Amino acid sequence: MTSSTPPPPRPTPRPRRRPGPTPEELTTTGSIPQRPQPKPRRRPTLRGEQPTETIPLRGSLRGTPYRDPRVTRAVAEEQAAAHAMDLALRVAEIMLRSGSSAAGVEAATIAVGVAAGLEDLDVDLTMQSMHMQCRTPSGQTISRLRVVRQPRLDFARLAMVHALVDDLVSGDIDLEQADSQLREISRTPRMWSRWFVTLAEGGVAAGVAIILGAGNFAVLVALLAACVTIGLASLVDRLNLPDFYLGALGGAVATFVAFLAYVLGTWSVVPISPSDFAFIVAGGIVALLPSRTLISAMEDVLSGFPVTGSARIFAVMLHTFGLIVGVAGGLGMSLQVGELLGIGLQPPPIDKLAWASAAVPMVVAGAVLIGLAGAVTLQGSRRMLVPASLLCAVGVAVAAVIAQAGLGRVTATGIAAVVIGFAARVIALRMDAPALTIAVPATFGLFPGLGIFVGLYHMTSPTTSSGGDTTQGLFSVLGALGVIMAIATGTTLGDRLAAPFDAPVAQRRRAAVEQEGAGREDEGWEIV
Repeated sequence: MTSSTPPPPRPTPRPRRRPGPTPEELTTTGSIPQRPQPKPRRRPTLRGEQPTETIPLRGSLRGTPYRDPRVTRAVAEEQAAAHAMDLALRVAEIMLRSGSSAAGVEAATIAVGVAAGLEDLDVDLTMQSMHMQCRTPSGQTISRLRVVRQPRLDFARLAMVHALVDDLVSGDIDLEQADSQLREISRTPRMWSRWFVTLAEGGVAAGVAIILGAGNFAVLVALLAACVTIGLASLVDRLNLPDFYLGALGGAVATFVAFLAYVLGTWSVVPISPSDFAFIVAGGIVALLPSRTLISAMEDVLSGFPVTGSARIFAVMLHTFGLIVGVAGGLGMSLQVGELLGIGLQPPPIDKLAWASAAVPMVVAGAVLIGLAGAVTLQGSRRMLVPASLLCAVGVAVAAVIAQAGLGRVTATGIAAVVIGFAARVIALRMDAPALTIAVPATFGLFPGLGIFVGLYHMTSPTTSSGGDTTQGLFSVLGALGVIMAIATGTTLGDRLAAPFDAPVAQRRRAAVEQEGAGREDEGWEIV
């Protein structure tokens, strides 16, 4: 019998040490030592990112002049929230009526709500209405609606509201003080009288004529023709006619007044050439163009307000088409009257009438006049007149130099508009005003009144000495519309590019928020 050898005994497993301090470490140190934790190993994966969360209310102010606001009170309850929403709606109403863009109105409204401690706030803005809804921590829902009718451009009042919101989000004033100041702003009379604004409209037309190279008498006629046209439009406005008919009437009157001056000039010692006649009408077209709302409309489209922006652009284009129809009608009537009187009026050739064809000193002087008068027509404050006039001269000079380099009128105008939008934001925010108050009047010198006139002239006249025809005139009008869109888009791009340079304006506010953050957290405050 064979004896089997028993298997060797299995080795006892070595006890593993669990993570944690040893008894010796606890007795020597008396505390649990911190051990370095291993970094998680990153492995490639095909899983997507986390779902998109709702942007915090404070994050909506990123890139605006009101970013990094200071909360002036604790999270609002029903009564305080209702008071804050009423204040925000009144701010939005004044800004919307004064000519601000939808993006600017929304940013100011959210800034007021954040400064008042509103956490859950929804803002819906359309062309004429503002709807706000807030949910308080207790679950109460508060809703407000405000409709704005009959807007009247008032850039001085817009600048005052901007300064008030900036003081509120900076913590310089509280809600009660802001409410009192807003009531004073709403009761403040307009900066300039109606007759002076009418004279300023004539100044815009005269400045355009100077840039184009018109004579002294033609510049005076352009000023008077624009004043007569604006005065007549103010009288007809009492009939509550739509903007299309007002634009058509203004274009026809401006053209016929210029032709009347041309006819009188042929019988006197101060003749007006066909080119001067074109310059006079071009000045009147620029004075009547709805350029005031075009930049705001394009900013709305590019800033995520397609409904409001599309409605504004459609209104602007409808007014522009009415102006084109009026000028075309006035030109046709002028040509017929000229044939009856035996006065030859040949359409000016397109290649002989360059933009900004006057001498350099006259171009600069005309641009300064356009910016100064344009700021007055927009009811701008006195301290905005000089920046607007100087920036208009800079923009016209940049466009003229680039156009002479051979890059084309549209490209040159777009680059000049970017320069104007960039400089306007940098300058205006340091003057406690929105960039729109300087950028809009500074772009008046870039608008193509001459291109519209020459194109319509060739479309209206059956034969031309320069060989132009209806197709050539149509291309000229479409090119002018392209210049208008280049001004609007370029100004918006310049404003966006200047956003990082707001840092000196927002640094003081950011430092104050950081200093007060710890103290407010101890007191139960919540920063949105």
